[in-house]
Amino acid sequence: MAKHGEEKIAKAMKEAKTAEEMYASWGTQRPGFVPPPVNELGLYIKRKPEMVFTFAHNALTQLVDRGILDPKTRYLIILACYMMIDHWEGMLPQCCNAKACGATDEEIMEVAFIACYAAAKSKNVDTALALAKVFESPVFKDVKKRESL
Repeated sequence: MAKHGEEKIAKAMKEAKTAEEMYASWGTQRPGFVPPPVNELGLYIKRKPEMVFTFAHNALTQLVDRGILDPKTRYLIILACYMMIDHWEGMLPQCCNAKACGATDEEIMEVAFIACYAAAKSKNVDTALALAKVFESPVFKDVKKRESL
């Protein structure tokens, strides 16, 4: 059951049946926001609406309806995920949603810092593991320096 005052949002999302209604219901997350008539999911809305339900609406509705995380935290986590997967188109709506739930610019910037830290640390670990395999490889160890070009 939705918590944190999100009962109306969960209700609107659950009542949405068409892809257009689903997309419009997402606007209920931000007071006064009216989603533009066409967005990046417009192709699916028109030609393959089950994509909207399966990969966006269903999961979002569950997140809101479960109410496990408060909205600000949820939007900041979504924002961090979008940063990590280079989903730049999704940053504006998620930043706006987070701000509508009380997130400050400083908190949004901290999310960016954490995302960059996580990406850099992950890349460092992956690179170290790959280089360790290279340095241990008999093929690499057998390479001799060329005398001249």
